[in-house]
Amino acid sequence: MPTAPTSFRPLRDDVRDLIRERIIAGTHAPGSRLVERTIAADLGVSRIPVREALQALVLEGFAVDRDTRGIAVRAYEPEQIAELAEVGAALERVLVGRVAATATGETLAPLRAVLDEARDAIDRGDVDAAVAANGRFHDELAALAEGTMAHEVLGTVSQRRRWLLTQHTDPAPIHAEHVALFDAIASGDADRARRLTEDHARTTVENALRTRGTRP
Repeated sequence: MPTAPTSFRPLRDDVRDLIRERIIAGTHAPGSRLVERTIAADLGVSRIPVREALQALVLEGFAVDRDTRGIAVRAYEPEQIAELAEVGAALERVLVGRVAATATGETLAPLRAVLDEARDAIDRGDVDAAVAANGRFHDELAALAEGTMAHEVLGTVSQRRRWLLTQHTDPAPIHAEHVALFDAIASGDADRARRLTEDHARTTVENALRTRGTRP
């Protein structure tokens, strides 16, 4: 009896995902070089999948090819940070309206769980874990609108937006805004949820510029 074919995932995709996660986490800082041989040695792979992964990250917008100076992590200009936040907020504004109209205690449980995770991390002083949880809040929120056009379009910028949403070093105020947004959604107040989404976008930009050392 023939066996079912197994799925194959190219090594370059795994390498790309690992490098992307390091960029989002700040391990590879904006403007820093992404050196093929160094990354290959660190990951224990040849330079070929690393080269292919870096080219993919250039296409995704996480890196830039500086010709003779090699590939580096993309450093966003202030106006680009603001535009990315504005695009994400516009889509999320539509998304939260849909979610607020249909949410139940059961469907909101994953969102509540990530809020609790962030709160626990803040209470124990684990800033990195709290920042990461704050970023995942938006992933869980988007997942609640899966199947909608807003969710589909938001997916096209979701990875770069993940980077943006982790650009803060004081997670408590961000968490507080997330709690307020959760409460608005849970109560079915779509108008308030949309307003809070717009306010949160401004906070996101301010934090990103401050973290990057650039004032709004």
